[in-house]
Amino acid sequence: MPRLPFFSFCYRPNFRQQIEDLALLARPERWDFLKDSQDTPHQILVNYINHTFMRLIELQNSVNGTSDVQYISESDDFFCFDTGLFTKNFEPIYALLVPNTPGYTAKWQLKGFYKKSSYELRKISKLPERATYFDNFEDLIYDTRLDLRINIDHILEDERNKLRIPESYRELPNLPMLFLGSAIEYAKVRIKENYKAAVPQYFNGKIQFLIPISLGNPSVVDLSLAVGKEGGIYTGHTCLTLDMAYNNARLIAKPESDWLIGK
Repeated sequence: MPRLPFFSFCYRPNFRQQIEDLALLARPERWDFLKDSQDTPHQILVNYINHTFMRLIELQNSVNGTSDVQYISESDDFFCFDTGLFTKNFEPIYALLVPNTPGYTAKWQLKGFYKKSSYELRKISKLPERATYFDNFEDLIYDTRLDLRINIDHILEDERNKLRIPESYRELPNLPMLFLGSAIEYAKVRIKENYKAAVPQYFNGKIQFLIPISLGNPSVVDLSLAVGKEGGIYTGHTCLTLDMAYNNARLIAKPESDWLIGK
């Protein structure tokens, strides 16, 4: 099964309303970027559904014919996957697709999002599994015993990285010292004090960690640094805005770290 983005895989004639309905059906959480945006409402939720779908296709391809576990339920009449979301009363929510109108390029059309007990899902005798992103829970805990090495040249000289740094700090001559010195050391202290300060994200098939970077006031997180484990060390060379960090972290689970949820 081709690993296509959800937006390319199916026809979505009422997607804006369906996303709004999903946001109301699911447990309350932040689905919009903090900064003003002209993008689709609930853009974080839209991104979440897209990446969850692609991960499920990847998992389904890996087990096809070798396991009873199914990440996609498909027949001539329906195509269904687990969104990974739950209702306010913790009932799983599924996406249901039905055959598209003949003549359209896409085979399937999104009918909507439904809780497990919904009438619309009655014909699916075995509902599909949720997406998974790690093999061991230990993979989600940042090991503070390992060395952290930062590619500061890439962070400060790559245009995309640099633009994610708040403008008030971007051109400071002592920015490398701020970043490599107090900002990184304070981030390490925060993680030692509370392991949840290092928030896992899934990127290019691997678990990484998003760590908080405060360039000035230690009570204000200015951006996030994405770090990955390579051999016996952590390396970091990519900065993310807080919106980007929240968007990426939400794929695995609803973020709970205070610096990322704004508490």
